[in-house]
Amino acid sequence: MITKIARYGLMIFLVLLGLGGLIEGTTLLTDPGGAEMGSSARILGNLPIIDFVIPGLLLIAIMGVSPLVITYGIWQRLSWAWAAALVQSVLLILWLGLQILLWGTPILNHLVYLICGVLLVILCLLPGARLGLEKPTAPPLQREPDLIELEAQFTKDTDPERAKNRQFTNTLRSGRG
Repeated sequence: MITKIARYGLMIFLVLLGLGGLIEGTTLLTDPGGAEMGSSARILGNLPIIDFVIPGLLLIAIMGVSPLVITYGIWQRLSWAWAAALVQSVLLILWLGLQILLWGTPILNHLVYLICGVLLVILCLLPGARLGLEKPTAPPLQREPDLIELEAQFTKDTDPERAKNRQFTNTLRSGRG
């Protein structure tokens, strides 16, 4: 039960994170001055960039595309998905920590994504989360019996009538009968 909750919870949070990253990153690219996001390029004063193009590209790549790729990995139960989800959630927390450090008081958007990052970490660290992302093992294939096994099975008879018929058939085949 916990494995399903963790798996589907991870996928839901990662899809929301990915969509938010794509939307916000695209917004920063279409308006590099930041006015549409309720910000201005003045807050970038401490950074070696003049507008929001680079942060927009980073948002699209790191917080947009990456979570969606990880969601696909979780859905397909790929071996790297659990570790990638954990790294993505830590990156989200670090990204928000850097924003709060650079620009001071967090806004509601920061707090929502910070809670999302913490929940992602918790979901990744649930006891059955990693197990829920492993592909179910297929039952072993039936192997073909060896010739010796077939002969042993054929010669082992508990029915005396069958044994007598087999002996008679073998005598005829050998040309002695």
